Amino acid sequence: MSAHATEDASLRTLAEAVGLVLEWEASDGSTCTLDAARQREMLTRLGWPAADAVEVSESLARWRAQSAPYTWPALPSLLIADADVAFPLPLVQAAGLGFTLRLESGETLGGELDAAGCLPPIDACGYHRLTLSGSSGERLTRTLAVAPARCFTPADVRAEGAAARLWGVAVQLYSLRREGDTGIGDLQALDELCAGLAEQGADAVAVSPIHALFAADPQRYSPYAPSSRLFYNVWHAAPECVFDAATVAWAAAPDRAALAQRSQAALIDWPASVALKQAQLERLYHHVMEAEETQHWQAQFEAFCEQGGEALERHCRFEVLQAEAQERDWRHWPSAWRDPRSAEVEAFADSHVEAVRFAAFLQWLMAAGLERVQQRACEAGMAIGLIADLAVGVDPCGSQAWSFPGELLTEFSVGAPPDAFNARGQDWGVAAFSPSGLVHSGYQGFIAMLRAGFAHAGGLRIDHILGLSRLWLIPQGEPADHGAYLRFPLDDLLRLVSLESWRHRAIVIGEDLGTVEAGLRDKLASRGVLGIGVLWFERDGDDFLAASAWRQGVLATTTTHDLPTVAGWWQGRDLDWRERLGLFGEGETRAALDAERQRDRARLAAVCGIAETAAPATVVDAALGHIAATPTPLALLPLEDLLALTEQPNLPGTVDEHPNWRRRLPLPMAQLVTQDALRRRLAQIHDLRGHAGSRQGVSS
Repeated sequence: MSAHATEDASLRTLAEAVGLVLEWEASDGSTCTLDAARQREMLTRLGWPAADAVEVSESLARWRAQSAPYTWPALPSLLIADADVAFPLPLVQAAGLGFTLRLESGETLGGELDAAGCLPPIDACGYHRLTLSGSSGERLTRTLAVAPARCFTPADVRAEGAAARLWGVAVQLYSLRREGDTGIGDLQALDELCAGLAEQGADAVAVSPIHALFAADPQRYSPYAPSSRLFYNVWHAAPECVFDAATVAWAAAPDRAALAQRSQAALIDWPASVALKQAQLERLYHHVMEAEETQHWQAQFEAFCEQGGEALERHCRFEVLQAEAQERDWRHWPSAWRDPRSAEVEAFADSHVEAVRFAAFLQWLMAAGLERVQQRACEAGMAIGLIADLAVGVDPCGSQAWSFPGELLTEFSVGAPPDAFNARGQDWGVAAFSPSGLVHSGYQGFIAMLRAGFAHAGGLRIDHILGLSRLWLIPQGEPADHGAYLRFPLDDLLRLVSLESWRHRAIVIGEDLGTVEAGLRDKLASRGVLGIGVLWFERDGDDFLAASAWRQGVLATTTTHDLPTVAGWWQGRDLDWRERLGLFGEGETRAALDAERQRDRARLAAVCGIAETAAPATVVDAALGHIAATPTPLALLPLEDLLALTEQPNLPGTVDEHPNWRRRLPLPMAQLVTQDALRRRLAQIHDLRGHAGSRQGVSS
C-alpha cells in the first residue's frame, strides 16, 4: 500500500472513530460522501488535529489511548444499563470483582461480577449507587442508571384510566391572549385555555418551547434559540398563578393604561412588553421579599433556590452579568467573567445580590405557575395535561454555554445538509452537546435538561430527535453545506430518555421529519417514542393517505409551526409570502407552484370527501376530521387550524421579513374557548377519537 493510501486509511479510521459520518443518503436517495479535506477540517475543529500524516497518527494514537477499556480502579462517573439485562463493566479484567449495589429504594444487593465481568440483571429502574471492591481492598463508587425497555407511552396513559385514542391541541404560548396581560401570552392564559379544552374532553395541550431566553436582550425571542434549556422564559410568568388577586392588582396598577394598550396589539412588541412585564414583576418581588404577610411565599422561594443549587445560581448570575456587560456574547467578555467559577464572578455576584435574587424569583414564578397549570389541567380531566417542547440546541452566547462550556460544542452550529428543499443546507444558529462532553460529565447536562422539560408536564416533544443519533454540525464562519454529520451515543441517550419518562410518567414525542437515516424510526419506536405524522407529508406517491392507512406509533397533526395552516395552504398564503420575499428555489415559478398546489388541493379534497371548490372553513373541518379519524394513539391539532387562521407562526428562511414568533390570537382565552366554531370542531374531534358521550360541556 502506498504512503498516500496509508494516510487516507488512517484519516478515515480517525474520522470514523471520532464519530464523523463519511457516507450518508441524501433526501433524494443519492449517496453523499465527506471528502478528505472536510474530514481534516472537522477533525481539527473537534480537537483532533489532522492536517497531515503526522498529526493524523498522533491524534489516532491519542484517541486509542483515550477510548481503551478502563483499568481498575477507574470508571466513568455514570454507567448506563438496561433493566433485566446483565451489564458488562467497561473494565479490563473485571471478572470476580465484588460489588454492592444500593438501590434508590434503600435495598442493597451484593455479590461478584461473573466470569465475563458482568453485573447480574437488575430489575429496579433508577439511579443506584454501585460500589466495586478489588482484591487488595480498593473501592470505587459510581452511579448506575438502570433504564426501562421503553418510555411511558399513550398505552400506559390509557391503562391508568384514559379512554380510547388520545387527542389534544398544540399552541404557541406567546400567542395566547387574556385581559390584563402585558402583550405576551402567559401561564394564566394557558391555564384558562386548558380549562376550556378540558371541558371539551381534550387530553393534552402541547406548548411551544418555554426555555429561558435573554432577559437583557428581548430582541432575541425565537423559542428555538434559547439561552438555556435548563430554565424558563420568565416573560411567560403570570403573577395570577401564584399570588392573590389583591397583590396582583396592586402590582399592575401603575401600568394599567399601558397594559390595556399592549394586550390589544395584534403583534408582540417584545422589547416594549418585556419592559412592562419587568416593571410589574420588580414591584412584586420587593413586596414579597419585604412584607411580613408574605412570609409563606418567601419560604417557598427560598426552598426553590436551595433545590435549584449551583445551576440556578449560575444562570441567574449570567443574566445579571449580561445585562451589565457591553458585549452580549460572553465569549468576548473579559477572561475573568468567562469563567463562572472565578473569584471575579463571585465578587460580582456579591455586589449584585438583589439582581441575582430577582432573576431567581422570576424562575420560581415560572416553575410554580407551570406546576399549577399542569395540576389544574389534570384535575379538570386531562389524561396527559401539558406537553413541553425541547429545542434542539442553545444559543452559544447564552447562559447554558457559559455555565457548562465543557458539555457543549460552542464552535459549531447545528443545521441540516443540502436537500431538495434547501439547496445550500440550513444553519439553525444553535450549539449542541458534545458527545465526549456528555460522557465525561456523566450526562449531567442532558439529564438536567430532560428533567426541566418533564418537570411540570405529562409529555415532552423532542425537536429534531434525529440529533440523538447524528447531528449536522457546521464550523462557525462556514456555510451550511460545509458541515458534516457527527455521531452521538444514541443508545445511552434513549436509555436516559426512557428512564426519565417513566420517573415523570410522561410520554415522549420525537420530531422525526427531514432526512431520516435507515433504521432510526424503528429504534425510536422500539423505545416507545412517538414519531410525528404531518398531513402534508403522509402520502402514497402524490396522493394523501386515507386516514385508516396512517402508520401506528406516531402522533397525527395537520401542520407544524414551520408549515402553512390548512386555510393558508388552501388559499396559497404560503406561496404569497415566498413570492413576496423572493424565497422561491432555483427554477421555481409562481405559475408552476400554483398549478401543483391546485393538483394537491384536488388530492386533499378527494381524500377528505369534499368539493375542490370548498370554502376554506369547510376544508379546515374536513382536514381536522381526517386527522381525528386516524388510528394513531395521539392526535394534536394546532390551535391556528382549529380557528381556521391563514397565517403560520414561523416562515423558515426569514428573520424580520415575516413576523415570526409575534402573532397573537384574535381573542382573549375566556372568549375564544366559547366560540361556536371552535367548540363544534372540538366536539367533532372528540367523537372521532372514540370519546362520544364523555364530554363535560355542551359543544354542538
